[in-house]
Amino acid sequence: MAFNLRFRFSPTKDGLVKVLGPLETEIMQILWQEGPSTVKKVHRKLAQQRDIAYTTVMTTMSRLADKGVLNRERDGLAYVYTPVISEDEFVNLVVRQVLDGLLDDYSDTAISYMVDYLAKNNPAELRRLQREISQRLNGSK
Repeated sequence: MAFNLRFRFSPTKDGLVKVLGPLETEIMQILWQEGPSTVKKVHRKLAQQRDIAYTTVMTTMSRLADKGVLNRERDGLAYVYTPVISEDEFVNLVVRQVLDGLLDDYSDTAISYMVDYLAKNNPAELRRLQREISQRLNGSK
């Protein structure tokens, strides 16, 4: 399944806020956890934690639909919003797009940095990567 989702990557932010805004992330978390929903239901959930205008939630959910992250279908007078992909699929897509962009333009630097980073911060993961590379070079997996 191919997706054409549009987002900006902000490496200094935390979690999904790297690619979605803070409110967009909160809304997506609600929809991923609870499934299809209306603006009214999402607003009600967010309003339990903070003061937020209904129109702000409506505009944000509409923008998420425009970005291709949510599907929007009319049900009577309201729209029902559904995530286009699961949270895991979204994370995998973001990682692929970011790494594709880095490796397309800066392959040597990106790979060297990843190896150095793993050597310093996660040697066990570097060893796992080494085993996986060996297996692939030997035609396994």
